[in-house]
Amino acid sequence: MSQESLSEINSSEFDSLLADSINNSKLKEGTIIKGTIAEIEDDAIIVDIGAKVEGRIPKREFVFQKDQKEFSIGDTIDVYLDKIENHNGECILSRSKAKSKEIWGEIEKSFEAGELVDGVITGKVKGGLSVEIGVTAFLPGSQIDTRPVRDVSSLIDVPQKFKVLKMDIRRSNIVVSRRAVLEDMHKETRAERFSQLKLGDVVEGKVKALTDYGAFIDLGSYDSLLHSSDITYKRIGHPSEVLKIDQQVKVKIIKVDPEKNRVSVGMKQLEDDPWNLVKNKFNVNDKVTGVVTNVTDYGIFIEIENGVEGLCHKDMLTWSSKQNSKPGNLYARSQSVDCQILEIDHEKRRLSLGIKQLTPNPWQKFNDENPVGKILDTSITSIKDGILFCNLDGEIDGAIFSKDLSWETDPKEEIKKYNVGDQVKVKIISNENEKVALSIREVTGNPFDEIREKVKGDIVTCSVIETGEYGVKVRIGDKGPITTIKKSDLALRKSDARPDRWARNDKLDASITNIDISNYKVNLSIRVMEEEIEKEAMEKYGSKDSGASLGAILGKALGRDKKEE
Repeated sequence: MSQESLSEINSSEFDSLLADSINNSKLKEGTIIKGTIAEIEDDAIIVDIGAKVEGRIPKREFVFQKDQKEFSIGDTIDVYLDKIENHNGECILSRSKAKSKEIWGEIEKSFEAGELVDGVITGKVKGGLSVEIGVTAFLPGSQIDTRPVRDVSSLIDVPQKFKVLKMDIRRSNIVVSRRAVLEDMHKETRAERFSQLKLGDVVEGKVKALTDYGAFIDLGSYDSLLHSSDITYKRIGHPSEVLKIDQQVKVKIIKVDPEKNRVSVGMKQLEDDPWNLVKNKFNVNDKVTGVVTNVTDYGIFIEIENGVEGLCHKDMLTWSSKQNSKPGNLYARSQSVDCQILEIDHEKRRLSLGIKQLTPNPWQKFNDENPVGKILDTSITSIKDGILFCNLDGEIDGAIFSKDLSWETDPKEEIKKYNVGDQVKVKIISNENEKVALSIREVTGNPFDEIREKVKGDIVTCSVIETGEYGVKVRIGDKGPITTIKKSDLALRKSDARPDRWARNDKLDASITNIDISNYKVNLSIRVMEEEIEKEAMEKYGSKDSGASLGAILGKALGRDKKEE
């Protein structure tokens, strides 16, 4: 018999003997069995489970399975027989599965007590990392660190602490957090560092982050806020103009809030206050040169000394009201400008500046040459919101309100007769606060001049212009104002209060019941006039109580008047 044939027989016999041995030892896959440590390698432990069968178990299953002792060759341990033989002919054993039941109980106790567990990150899985804590647990990506971590390779196979967030024994699911552990550690460190920080202390720090409103300064395990207004006395658009990430800075603690555990710091507090340096340097009306530091809708900020700036309101930029509406069209940041100090408030650190004050005031010149009452020829430049605007002299405009277009026509209808570009003759009726009010209707005169000396109660003679259900429209005197006598004011007795009693150009007398020359308003009443006449007649010639009629009394009064003549 050849050597080869003998080998085949021996191999065949060996397989048969191995199978018989395994069957006789009653080894069953999926059970926990006893095994003996046969060999200890660098990264694994070889365990003999009998029947001439050995399995390799990764060392990490021993280190992180809460085995509280060192194992040696010959020690007997419990292992889980996962597979007697895989496709490579290897026996698959697991120490973790053998201790799973025991470990689940221990982890559950730690979970309920809020205690941390030991573990090691073994690799990446969908949505996070896999962690070995005696059993396999899931570490979500959001729970890896307090900040996003791009490269987790440095965390793998490193023993560390984890907090159990969730357990589901039925589904064999455990969720853990590394972030919670770091936050607790950071919280303790922050609390200790916070107790060391005192108001007024000057400390070293590092710029950790920049925002639109300031910077966060790391004071050594404690973050503080450095507001933009406390970085420098100079105006800055963004903290990045002065600071950069990881820059070492010296700051002063300017606020400590024990309730919120917050600390605010300042850099400018370590410098001399520039307002103190210039306290006696500038005075109101001084002409100064500065640099534009910021442009806003309401004006521009000008720095006249290092760290000392003031506001030039848009109304103080130019004499022209048109240009004042958009400061950005006139000035830009870093532009050098001459200005005048209008007001200084050292306590509030406020400075009011003016630019237009350095040029002649066109309004003063216009007022001197064009007093109230002067009549001018001009043209309509725009019509807006019931107002006609006219250019008078370069940058100066005048306004004609619709009520000042005509003495007689409805303002809403009258303004429809005008268009941009129309040449008009106007009269200046007001010139105050750099605003010129004009009138077209007063060019030909003011009808209220005819009754300027009249007072309430005076009787005036009027000419009828038209009548209607509303009453009677009349003109006072020959050239006086036009007004309407309401129907209820046409007569003392209702039966006589008929508008049709009068025709166009008829004359009638009425009493002034209200007069406001400044606002061009006058109200008339025939009824009030007749009441006054009756009252006066009754007082002189009789009383209704005596039984005499008003007609008899008036007749008697007239008779006496004739005799007296």
